[in-house]
Amino acid sequence: MLSISRVSLILCLLIITVGCQQKGSEPSSDNQPSSSTEQTAQKTTGDPASSSAETEGPSEKENEKPKIPELPKTVQGNWVLMLPQREQMMPLYLYKITLNATTNEDKNQSKEKTEAQAVKILAKGADVAPAKIVSSKVSDTTVEFNESLLNDGKEFLRLSFQGKLQLDQGVILGNISFNNENCIPALLLPTMETDFSKIKGPMPSPGSQELMQAMQSPDPFKQLNEFTLKMKSVPLIMDAYPTLMAIALSQKKDKKTIEEIISRYLETAKLWGTRQEANSLISVGSMLARSDSDSDLAVKYLDQADKLIKDGVAPLSGWKLEMALARARAGLKSDKPEQIQAAGKLLQDELKEHPNNRQLLTELVTYEKSHGSIDKAIDYLGVLAGSPLTGREQQLIAVSKQNPEAVKYEHPMDTLTTLWKEKHGSTDGLDEYLTKSFKRFLQSFVSKEAKEVDLKKGNRVSLIELFTGASCPPCVAADLATGVIEASFPDSKVIVLRYHQHIPAPDPLTNTDSEARFILYNHRGTPSTNLNGQPISGVAGGVEQVDSSYKQILEALIPTLSENTNVKIDLSAIAKDDNLELKANVSGTEKIKEPLRLVAVLAEDELQFQAPNGINVHDMIVRSMLSEPNGFPAVDGKLSLNKTLPLNDFKGRLTDYLSAFEEKSGANFTGAPLALEKLHLVVFVQGELSKDVFQVASVPVSGTITYKTTEPKSKPEKEKPATAPKPAEKSKEKAGKPEVKPEKKEQ
Repeated sequence: MLSISRVSLILCLLIITVGCQQKGSEPSSDNQPSSSTEQTAQKTTGDPASSSAETEGPSEKENEKPKIPELPKTVQGNWVLMLPQREQMMPLYLYKITLNATTNEDKNQSKEKTEAQAVKILAKGADVAPAKIVSSKVSDTTVEFNESLLNDGKEFLRLSFQGKLQLDQGVILGNISFNNENCIPALLLPTMETDFSKIKGPMPSPGSQELMQAMQSPDPFKQLNEFTLKMKSVPLIMDAYPTLMAIALSQKKDKKTIEEIISRYLETAKLWGTRQEANSLISVGSMLARSDSDSDLAVKYLDQADKLIKDGVAPLSGWKLEMALARARAGLKSDKPEQIQAAGKLLQDELKEHPNNRQLLTELVTYEKSHGSIDKAIDYLGVLAGSPLTGREQQLIAVSKQNPEAVKYEHPMDTLTTLWKEKHGSTDGLDEYLTKSFKRFLQSFVSKEAKEVDLKKGNRVSLIELFTGASCPPCVAADLATGVIEASFPDSKVIVLRYHQHIPAPDPLTNTDSEARFILYNHRGTPSTNLNGQPISGVAGGVEQVDSSYKQILEALIPTLSENTNVKIDLSAIAKDDNLELKANVSGTEKIKEPLRLVAVLAEDELQFQAPNGINVHDMIVRSMLSEPNGFPAVDGKLSLNKTLPLNDFKGRLTDYLSAFEEKSGANFTGAPLALEKLHLVVFVQGELSKDVFQVASVPVSGTITYKTTEPKSKPEKEKPATAPKPAEKSKEKAGKPEVKPEKKEQ
């Protein structure tokens, strides 16, 4: 096993050795000439020793083994930033750190610019984003800097490093925070290089094999405890301690053992900086507050973290909430009414700042059930049960079923059902309440930036198209984020359409048209999102990523909301005499240079369906496109729609598709949602070449929507069910289904 000091020395030794074997290598520092420079100088002075060395073979100096350099005494020099991971340490950036870099000229410049000169980026590792130093601060043995990671010249991530030189090891141990949201160990290793050409890629992470073996051993507590005693200076030690603590708490180790582990944990955390120490104190306090241990012990460590923050440690963005949750959990375990009430107030205060935080809502349910109002408990549970579970909640539920003595966590839907029955005597009205609660959940994400948009500016309506799947876990964030967009703006400014796909599993909300539209955009997976015909990246994840996905869409959307266009769409949709009468007329397209298409869609709103990924309320689901997926072409220079669609044909086309898919795939769509009641006609104008959407309009179908009950028609024996067709083959696939009445493509 290599210690950090030996790893750094070996890395330096390898770099030095490689450098000596190649001519024209980079100088090791500004004050040391390269070997090629020395040779040039020797030839210029006519040194006979030089000539002799060239003809007589290797000199004694060339045969000498490279010497191990002395350990750095200050932070000045070149350093490689290594990001420790479970199995390897990844080299990110190569820096040059300079002490006393400020010149007289610098003193007249801004402080940020002056400080930035203390740390300079020389090179970046392979597959690492370009970056620039924003600010830095150094002393003889410490270094801090903030760095912007760039994408197309714009910052997408902020890296903050804080570290201290370990004189006995020759490395700078510290920690990294990304966007001020987390804190992980990191280190700077000394190097003589000025680029990455001779620095090898990822290095094996010290202690990775030992840690894996300890965690998989029959007695992980014993093995992890030994690991933490032996591997004090490896980065993975900061992964080992929380796991060791969790096992100790679950095995109900005595207080002395717990405190001894915590003492070593915090002592080790100090090596990686005061920010890492504070982060570890909060982690310890949080773990103790969740356990059955003495609540005073949790408060003790939380108080120590508070002191570090007051003494100058800049808090990470999540610390305040995590500490509040830990203090509240500790308070709720108390038998003193005043502490319990204080815990409840603390949770309620935090909920004002974090209205959709599920941990806060869960703790408030606990508080209200035992010490407050059942109505409020139901209110909080409505949000928890009406929206998808987080990954952590799913794990807790699974573990609690396997080992209820170790973990007690009830599904929020089960808790809500019990309380609802206690209050109302039955579950009548619960589904409607969950739908309203889901809408409240979405509303809680609406940002201040969205609320401040001037809706009077611009007449262009924007279209968001989401390609999603009912069994797709990362589609949760995209589905909910687009729902938050709908909660943020009226449909006179933004319209959202959702096209379901059989990805990664059969989906009863999918249809031929939604698949064809997916192919039209050349998408490769779900979720995929388009704004006005153009793709948006970064919209994906679980319920934990709803806010970030929402902000990603919002950033692209807001500039479009103030745009003006001459394009106007007039439309109407009426259900009458078992038919849908659909009309649309477009004007104002004369100045658009490319060929245009009129795309018409029937979408169903507020559809109730318990999807495998946890979403139960589905809005604006595309049920049919009234032409090919790229829409109607202009006729005599005009884009228009005038179509009569029998309601039974509309529904029959969907049911026939699902039946055919069931027959071919073996899927079971029993109970598929096919009410098809809250329909909307959505029409938009799209460029045939650019795929840009120039205008969109929507109107709910008025009148009475009724479907005749008919027996399913039998299929010919030789007929094979159609699968998701390609756009060019769509009309052929339809013709191959004798039980479906062909639709006329009218304009």
